[in-house]
Amino acid sequence: MQKVVKIDKIKAIKKKNMNLKQYLSFTLFSTLLAWLAWVVVILNINPFETSLIGFIFFYTSLFLALIGSISLIIFLFYKFFAGDDLPLFKYVMISLKQSLFTACFLILLIFLQMKSLLTWFNFSILIIIFILIISFTITIKKKHL
Repeated sequence: MQKVVKIDKIKAIKKKNMNLKQYLSFTLFSTLLAWLAWVVVILNINPFETSLIGFIFFYTSLFLALIGSISLIIFLFYKFFAGDDLPLFKYVMISLKQSLFTACFLILLIFLQMKSLLTWFNFSILIIIFILIISFTITIKKKHL
């Protein structure tokens, strides 16, 4: 009786895990929805007359669309061109982390440009900070391996 219960628990756990095809399908669908939301915001909200909520919709939909797109591109690049034989979930984690940093960086650049605060000096400082953060996360990860 106990073996049947353990087998049922193992099957239940396996059913909850997402395989690669499900992950890619879900991410692609979510990304397309985010891009569609961004296009709807672009077409329907006048940036000169909108309140704060319009800008929140704009930046949130763009942020989600960028995360999904960049994550898929980086994951596929790693899957097809990486020399390491890491498990696929490692590539997913790496691509999500890098897409999050990149999307934050791009949103920050767009926001600074909107406020007319983006200069070559600010841009250079942001690039250096971005490279330092990415380098820091890579070195921390290698120390723990």
